[in-house]
Amino acid sequence: MSFRRRFRHPRVLKEGLPRQDHAARLGPDSCGKPLGGSVSVCGPWFDKLGALLATAKDYSGTPHAGIPFDRPTGTRAAACSHKFAFKIVLSLVFVLFSLAIESVAQTPSGPVNISGQNGTVIDGVHITNPNGDCLTITNSTNITVRRSEIGPCGGHGINISGGGTINIYDSYIHPEKPLSTSCCDTHDGILVVGTSGVSIQGNVIAYGESNIEANNVSNVSVIGNLLLNPINSDPSQPAPNQSRGQNFQVYYGSSNVTVQNNYALSSLDTTKYLFPENQEDSINFGVTTGIVARGNYVTGGHSNSGCGIIADDSANSAQFRSNVLVDTGQCGISIADGTNQVIDGNKILNTTPVAGGGNTAISVWKQYSSACGPVQVSNNIASTLDTSGNPNSYWDGGGCAPVTLTNNVFDAAAAALLQPVSTNLPPPPIPPQPFACAVVSPYTNNTSLPSCGGSSSGPPSPPTLLTATVH
Repeated sequence: MSFRRRFRHPRVLKEGLPRQDHAARLGPDSCGKPLGGSVSVCGPWFDKLGALLATAKDYSGTPHAGIPFDRPTGTRAAACSHKFAFKIVLSLVFVLFSLAIESVAQTPSGPVNISGQNGTVIDGVHITNPNGDCLTITNSTNITVRRSEIGPCGGHGINISGGGTINIYDSYIHPEKPLSTSCCDTHDGILVVGTSGVSIQGNVIAYGESNIEANNVSNVSVIGNLLLNPINSDPSQPAPNQSRGQNFQVYYGSSNVTVQNNYALSSLDTTKYLFPENQEDSINFGVTTGIVARGNYVTGGHSNSGCGIIADDSANSAQFRSNVLVDTGQCGISIADGTNQVIDGNKILNTTPVAGGGNTAISVWKQYSSACGPVQVSNNIASTLDTSGNPNSYWDGGGCAPVTLTNNVFDAAAAALLQPVSTNLPPPPIPPQPFACAVVSPYTNNTSLPSCGGSSSGPPSPPTLLTATVH
């Protein structure tokens, strides 16, 4: 069987420079004059409850039922006054907390730059920037972005370099139409370079060059997001001849990366989505050690050299467990390189073969110069048809020995267990695993938690801030 050799991606950053160099655009110091009319956050902001914020809260029109405003009577009024005041304070704190979770208006904003900061929170903001990156976080720690909308942007949605402990929660990130279509990394959904400790959970991330691109990072968790329709560097050119187009990609000396419970969706249907996918691989790991891809639902893609999930060049100690892959192009899961690899308990169904591709559910084939193997392939249910309609569910191209196959179900027997997709492999809710509330986006349908509130289109109502001062 002929399996198309993967395009050797030139995985260099634009002009060979580390993305940290982009910090020079922020000016001489973190409190310098904002460039181009952007918003410069040069210090933590505090809300009335002591939380570090850059936010606006809309509490208008919210019922306040349940607040105990009982009036003390008789001679006990004086004795009860302090208790009464305390009850009011507790009740208002409860209401403030609940409303902060459930009813946040998104305040329109131009680009936001955070440099050299600790503890800043971006909350309930709609950031747009037609002329470049929307949100830049440089050499900062303990930064949280939550319940916000970021996009459209002429550059990246969020550009993170250096620092550590960066959290991106329950937000809609969509850079969309780029200013530049040159390779590489000019308009990712989230770009992370040289950062330790990144948590990305419960977001909808769509229409990026890659939706998440991470280089030289450690301790990264990407959990429970919808990753939708990566558009590659140049959306007008086919994916196989380009170096991006991933829903998630990590490279360049990274370690300890977990990608779990995400819904990675790529579709050409422009009646449902603003931009068609131009995907190469959906989830790609390269030059990384300590990899977990578990519980993801991956569907779509039509590249004749791309895969749903792949251990690429020097991707070591990868565990691909309990993922579901449906019609992911010419390849479901691939081991192209790396040592100590495990493919276990996955369900793979590909019924849409791609012309010129290898069209196999699971591929093990050494394609790079570094060591490959051993590889464990166990407990998988996998079925793929080639362009002639013949089953072609597993292929070993050599170079990764030893490869052990245990308790797998392939071909027609697997297809019988996996179909129909609507009942046997249904997609998860969107997003699959919110962090604290369900992100506001055009695609959200998860009702397991309250909505984050706000609006994903148009300006919000003027905010009203509810405060209480007790003497």
